[in-house]
Amino acid sequence: MNTYMLNLIVDHRESKLIDLLKQKKDTINYETKALDIGDVIVSEDVAIERKTGSDFITSIIDGRLFEQMLRLLDTYPNPVLILESFDYLALENTGMSLSSIYGALAYISYKMGVSVIPTVTTEDTIIVIERIAYREQIEDIKPTLARRAPKGMTVEDRRAYALEGLIDTGPKKAQALIDKFETPLKVFEAIRDSEIVYTKTGNPKGVEGPLQELPGFGWKYVQKNKELLVGKKE
Repeated sequence: MNTYMLNLIVDHRESKLIDLLKQKKDTINYETKALDIGDVIVSEDVAIERKTGSDFITSIIDGRLFEQMLRLLDTYPNPVLILESFDYLALENTGMSLSSIYGALAYISYKMGVSVIPTVTTEDTIIVIERIAYREQIEDIKPTLARRAPKGMTVEDRRAYALEGLIDTGPKKAQALIDKFETPLKVFEAIRDSEIVYTKTGNPKGVEGPLQELPGFGWKYVQKNKELLVGKKE
């Protein structure tokens, strides 16, 4: 018999999670809220974003993914992305190459530092959430707290660090991008909105758009990073 009670804050739109949590009333007490950041708050240090495979790919295409991950990192020291049902059914007919999808996933995990945990079903997701909550609240004894203020690394440091995960982007280039566009989200949008200019014979010769006046960010840079971020080849 379990002798502990875990406390969660769950976004009110997560109906599948909420339905399953109702069956865990002996071990999990949850409160539903309209959360600004994350889908499940486990403690003052840990927030979880849950995405199905199709949600993950859609969020890459529409540009929400990196914004969500940056907001998590700005607010919680140990953010977690649970990737549910990330299989070939989700990957088929997306309009994106597998290299772009896995490139975005790798970037989030190893460069941005978001922990990524795959699950097969929503039932499995509940198990993962419960185990994370147990470690945070029972073993480490941390309160559940929905936060908004960043902690640890400064926002400016996080912004530059996140951009260093882009292809051919070292600290100097990352800082140049931040100086120009202020936030990683605006940098991603600038890459998305920049277009390669071609000669009459079809050879690339330059860039038009937000990056055209920034030295050191030519057509090769735009091509590689547009493929990484939005799966688009010029």
